[in-house]
Amino acid sequence: MLCSRLLLLILVFTPFFVLAHTDISETIKALTTRIEAKPTADLYYQRGTEFRALQQKAHAIEDLESALKIEPHNRHALVALVQLYETNTRAKALISRYQKFAKTKEEKFEAHYLLASYNAKLGLFEQASSQCDTLHLIRPSEDPALDLFHAGLLLKLQRPNEAATILKKSLNRTKSIVVRNNWIDAALTAGQTKTVLPIIEKELSSSRFRSSWLIRRARASLILKRKEAAQADLREALVEIAPRINPERPDFTLIADRGLIHALMGNKTLAKNDLEILKKSGYSPNAYHLLSSALAEQ
Repeated sequence: MLCSRLLLLILVFTPFFVLAHTDISETIKALTTRIEAKPTADLYYQRGTEFRALQQKAHAIEDLESALKIEPHNRHALVALVQLYETNTRAKALISRYQKFAKTKEEKFEAHYLLASYNAKLGLFEQASSQCDTLHLIRPSEDPALDLFHAGLLLKLQRPNEAATILKKSLNRTKSIVVRNNWIDAALTAGQTKTVLPIIEKELSSSRFRSSWLIRRARASLILKRKEAAQADLREALVEIAPRINPERPDFTLIADRGLIHALMGNKTLAKNDLEILKKSGYSPNAYHLLSSALAEQ
């Protein structure tokens, strides 16, 4: 499904984690036997993805390149290679190849999305954002992944009002909770408290876990110069989060929230400690951009 493909692309340059498979090695052995008997692009692609799951990047690249030698237009192998090559110029060459043979609307969109993601990884946010403007015109569905990606670029470019506008339009179309929450965060960054405070208050009155909404209300209070109210909400959020963080298997979403609380309370050292944990974990930087931004402002 296109939705699944776009979800994959929005994470194009996210570090890979070892999957919880206990039989990957056995799968690789079985695939190797089949490849030795009769190699095909699909078999090389399958084994390459297994090597990737084991973080054996060199072996994964070798197999995926072998798949392309057999089928130069194998989309699955090509997209997987772009992910593995990250900012290497080989990734751009593969994207250019895809753009040339892409025929369907979905393929053309995917190829251009890969290019925008590649430029974003290089730090070319303005260029990637401009490419998103084109992508909005050729999008094959209402999937919000493009909106989330584009808004993230605009936030990096210090253009929160534009980010909030894109996400609000996306919310009106998709009714997505994920989009709604990202819109609220972008709107707060843009200082648009009046629009989002009623939603925040409603969630606080009905949510079992309130910490993320307490943080949002605290951000609004800081914008409105209500420092004492903000500090009270941040303290309450921290009390709720603390027992929910398992030191052995931490929820990085909670660590990002904890770090943001520390940053907003002025505890810069503690906030930096959480930021370092997140960076070392391989957790997507997009998931803790508010923490990074809060520390950068101090």
